[in-house]
Amino acid sequence: MKRVWKTLFSSMLIVGVVCLLTACGPKFDASGYVKAALDADIHGESAEYAKLLEITEEEAQQEYEEVLDSMVSEMSDLGLSDELNDKYRTLFADLLKKTDYTVLEATENDDGSFTVPVEIKPITNVFSGLMDELEADMTEYANSLVDSGDIPNDDEITEYAGQLVYDMLAARLDAIEYGEAQTVEVTVALDEDNAYGVAEDDIEALLTTMIDLGDLA
Repeated sequence: MKRVWKTLFSSMLIVGVVCLLTACGPKFDASGYVKAALDADIHGESAEYAKLLEITEEEAQQEYEEVLDSMVSEMSDLGLSDELNDKYRTLFADLLKKTDYTVLEATENDDGSFTVPVEIKPITNVFSGLMDELEADMTEYANSLVDSGDIPNDDEITEYAGQLVYDMLAARLDAIEYGEAQTVEVTVALDEDNAYGVAEDDIEALLTTMIDLGDLA
């Protein structure tokens, strides 16, 4: 169970993000583009992103909803109830909205690409020590089952563990902590479709800096 949660939370932060960080147009503001994409994709603030891509705000918001859906789909593989999956969806949205980043001025490179620095204050407390706490609580839970002689089925145990992790994360979000600012540089370049985009490795670097995965990394 500990390994399953570690794998899940190590991967969920980049699910659904890569495909949204693309844009095109004759006059390109790399910093504005990165900020608009991050605001839309992570904070759910879609107005500027919609303007840049010349789509409706509803369409841009739908892309944000798809990011959350993708994150929750990772949870569905664990066999959690629909009710608990819905709670996680809200929790993921709250977590992403608490990320703190500032997009700085871009530099155009000789090859026509852009280097965009992003200053990030990482969330440090949400995942720190989570697996140790989960393991300790699950051991206590298992011991209580042995003592009572009331052994639940696998689905009930999974739901219990899922609720336990949810409660831990929710409590940490209520007392959010940030670390010292760090700067991550991303490259924005034209792809084979002549649309600007950010490399997947750069996106992963941004997201994993925004939220310190602690012992999940």
